[in-house]
Amino acid sequence: MIEVMSVANLITLSRGVAIVPIVFLLATGHRWAAWWLFGFACLTDSIDGYVARARDEVTRLGQALDPLVDKALYVSILSLLYVLGDVPALAFVLFLAPQVAIGLGALALKARRNAVQQARLLGKVAAALAFIALAFMLVRWPGGVEIFYAATAATYIAAADYGYSAIKLGRNR
Repeated sequence: MIEVMSVANLITLSRGVAIVPIVFLLATGHRWAAWWLFGFACLTDSIDGYVARARDEVTRLGQALDPLVDKALYVSILSLLYVLGDVPALAFVLFLAPQVAIGLGALALKARRNAVQQARLLGKVAAALAFIALAFMLVRWPGGVEIFYAATAATYIAAADYGYSAIKLGRNR
């Protein structure tokens, strides 16, 4: 069955399309322009799910696409911030480890059980902290790295929550 692209999925894709110009602007030293475009991307993240529910257009594609685009957005920016020397190596590695684990877990769940896990509150909190930290680090506001460490800790907690939920979901299918 082919799903027609919903308005919410188009909103999510607009966030994905924004990745390249954000990274380009940051790489060329236009931090405030990157910050504003990143703000737009964060706004789309806060409304795509609402639009999907309000229009009764929640799709499996959207459920998989939203977290994938989120990860692509913040891993792309974080990677460049690391290269630019704005993120310590330890913070970079510690943040990426649970992201990879969550992503691989989602792929395994889809492949083995044809299931897509719903977004979870702890994951949303961790993502929000990561977005706030990136916003601070994009323009070098004080406290960005400290917020980023908090986001990293929240990501480990969220990864454990997703793992527990995936085990339960796998058993119920």
